[in-house]
Amino acid sequence: MPGFADEDELYRYIGGIFEAALYDPELEAKLRGTGLVLRQQCTDPESALVIDLAGGTVWKGAEHGAPAAHATMTMSTETANAYWQGKVNLTFAMAKGQVKVDGTVTKLLQLAPLSKKLFPVYVDRLKADGRDDLLITG
Repeated sequence: MPGFADEDELYRYIGGIFEAALYDPELEAKLRGTGLVLRQQCTDPESALVIDLAGGTVWKGAEHGAPAAHATMTMSTETANAYWQGKVNLTFAMAKGQVKVDGTVTKLLQLAPLSKKLFPVYVDRLKADGRDDLLITG
């Protein structure tokens, strides 16, 4: 299963779907309404994003000025790529230890139904960039 080469790719693809969603009239109010600050922590390679939904900003993990996260999702970049394509069941992945969640799980659960609306945006972004190497079929 493919993953990202570095934090720049994590930011471009996963951070990018949140940036796009925060400009989407249908999703913006719902995302901001969660009040969630989410840290997407990845391994293979080590990389992270801080997604401040209430503030409408996405940071690379080590960027100065990023707010403290309410919840952190930790997974490999391969799992993150598969998750944002809708190919990973979060509950099963947590049970198998593929995804670890720390912090305020209730706020994170508010994001779960909205995440499904981001899956096609993510896949379309990969296709637009010719990143067939990251696409998972089947």
